[in-house]
Amino acid sequence: MIAAVARVRERLTALSHDVPHDERDAMVRAALAEHGDSGVTPRRTLFYFHGDGDHDDLNEVARRAGFVTRGADDQTVLETTMAVDETSFAPVSSMMQSWAAAFQLEYDGWECAVVTN
Repeated sequence: MIAAVARVRERLTALSHDVPHDERDAMVRAALAEHGDSGVTPRRTLFYFHGDGDHDDLNEVARRAGFVTRGADDQTVLETTMAVDETSFAPVSSMMQSWAAAFQLEYDGWECAVVTN
């Protein structure tokens, strides 16, 4: 099932950056739903940033917000455990987009495992 979400992430990466993040988020949730996952169960969730902006400041702000951070050079991955249903996820998605703008980075999206109850 993880492979299914990874395939969706690969398809989304291939999309034009003109596709709004809320539509990309909905596509990932739709892929989860195809496997019986409503998104309400908290799970490890990764957020991807890249570019020549300020990764150090992003890491600092993200750590203060409770995220685990890792990366090298021009890529940062933020990790947290959270639900990914639309209601829970929308504010976090907006925050990621705001951080990308504030630190002059590209927010490349997110991924998580399928969790079924």
